[in-house]
Amino acid sequence: MVERRVLILFFPLAFLLSWYPYILGKTHLVKTSGGINPLGPMVAALIVAAICYGKAGVKELLGRYARWRIGWGPLTFALLFPAVVTLLAAAVNVAAGAARPVVAQLAAWPELIPKFIFVLLFVGVGEETGWRGFALPELQKRLSPVVAIVVLGAIWAAWHIPLFGVEFAPAVVPWFVLSVLAGAVMATWLFNAAHGSLLPLPLFHAMVNTVGAGFVFPMFKGADVIRLWWIYAGIWALAAAGFAVFSEDMKPRLKLEATAAQVL
Repeated sequence: MVERRVLILFFPLAFLLSWYPYILGKTHLVKTSGGINPLGPMVAALIVAAICYGKAGVKELLGRYARWRIGWGPLTFALLFPAVVTLLAAAVNVAAGAARPVVAQLAAWPELIPKFIFVLLFVGVGEETGWRGFALPELQKRLSPVVAIVVLGAIWAAWHIPLFGVEFAPAVVPWFVLSVLAGAVMATWLFNAAHGSLLPLPLFHAMVNTVGAGFVFPMFKGADVIRLWWIYAGIWALAAAGFAVFSEDMKPRLKLEATAAQVL
């Protein structure tokens, strides 16, 4: 009975363990940053895996990081695709009339290295261990990859609500949500293409956050950054639609592990 309700346990726990700084800040019980703890999904996944599947479930979840025989394709895609999308969006934005980034802004690129490492270990591993390492395989036991994307993408977008109006201005929230949904498509494709390995996913997530939020987006202001958001989201959506329709790794025929206990 517990195993059949694994996601009913996971999703509320993931939100609770992530949103507690926001909840405590809003209730004024404790002075907090008021943001989201990105380690929440990973901790929730480990707890629920242990409850529902025991040691075998925890081993299966963490063992996804040990599946390194996946070829260079998924790793290369994870590192390059987010950068290509972001730089293309910036180029289109400038062509549409946005102010060009100045030399000093472009010269700050070495600062991306420590940012990338921090985001990789804190945000990438924290989120992807839960969303793609645990929730996605559970959803794909029951649903096709495309339907699983719709469910997980909507939940993942809702998970960011405490950041709306804070890190993301109201004018860009719809475009951010669209980019999250499109990113869920690409992350699902990447997970399936890597045969259930988690190795490329934190890299992919860290590149999205570091190159976009950490480098390119701060170069634009006012109407230029709003325009950049809808261009950026549009490119992600077009790419996601193409992968969802044409990639074999998004077809219902793909079945990952029946259960962690059966595999181990």
